[in-house]
Amino acid sequence: MKEHEQNLPLLEDEGLNSPDSRQSRYSPFLSRARQTKFVVALGIYGLLMTAIVVVQNLPHAKKADPYSPAGHLLQFEQRKANPDEHSIFSDPPSSEVDKAWDDLVRPIYFSATEEEVKSSNEEPDDTVSLLDRDGYLGTIGVYHGLHCMRRIYWHLHEDTYFKNRTAEARAVEIVHARHCLGVVVNDLMCNADTALYTFGYYPDRDPIPRLKSGASRQCLKWDPFHQWATDRAPGYHPRLQAPVNLLRERTFEGSLQAEDMDVSSLKE
Repeated sequence: MKEHEQNLPLLEDEGLNSPDSRQSRYSPFLSRARQTKFVVALGIYGLLMTAIVVVQNLPHAKKADPYSPAGHLLQFEQRKANPDEHSIFSDPPSSEVDKAWDDLVRPIYFSATEEEVKSSNEEPDDTVSLLDRDGYLGTIGVYHGLHCMRRIYWHLHEDTYFKNRTAEARAVEIVHARHCLGVVVNDLMCNADTALYTFGYYPDRDPIPRLKSGASRQCLKWDPFHQWATDRAPGYHPRLQAPVNLLRERTFEGSLQAEDMDVSSLKE
């Protein structure tokens, strides 16, 4: 062997041999064994990838949505995030604004079936029931938040909505308003809008930058959901039955045993 061939680096030594020249060193048996191993490895890889895809698409592998009695009818759509969109709910007090709020909050009460109560991890015998129709007194979470937003709106216009309240009643209202602020903050954090909003500058309109967005966000199709909730609402002043377990443990006098329980504060 020539001297310059002996000093070739290892990688160059590998390069001197073409696949054909290397194959000639081994027996046909070893060549077939390598091919078989390669085919088997490809097969195993294919099976693993198929298994991963199948498992990821199994119902139990997906994140389960929390139970809701409205789960079967919820529909969603993409809407443009528009911070400048007008809302009647931000207009000054008027009969039209009051009606809009009333229509929005009307399903504050919900007639829940026994199965729906149990599916929500509640015990029917510990739950207030309705006297004039089958079911239990409930509320769908979003309507609690909307009820709170209306109360905050009222506090922005106290001369209209609270002008005849005593100092004591006013103090109670402040406590209620603080509770409502907490509800709204928690709801916003739980159902976070993660669309991107940016700022533009329009000196002819405002001396400070204004919020804008060209992004889209996923929104509930409100009308069919709201109609369903309205159809299940027992009204603002349903007649109520105390929970069965409470009736078993205590003796009530008069109408509290099986008639009206005051829930007017929830309506307000």
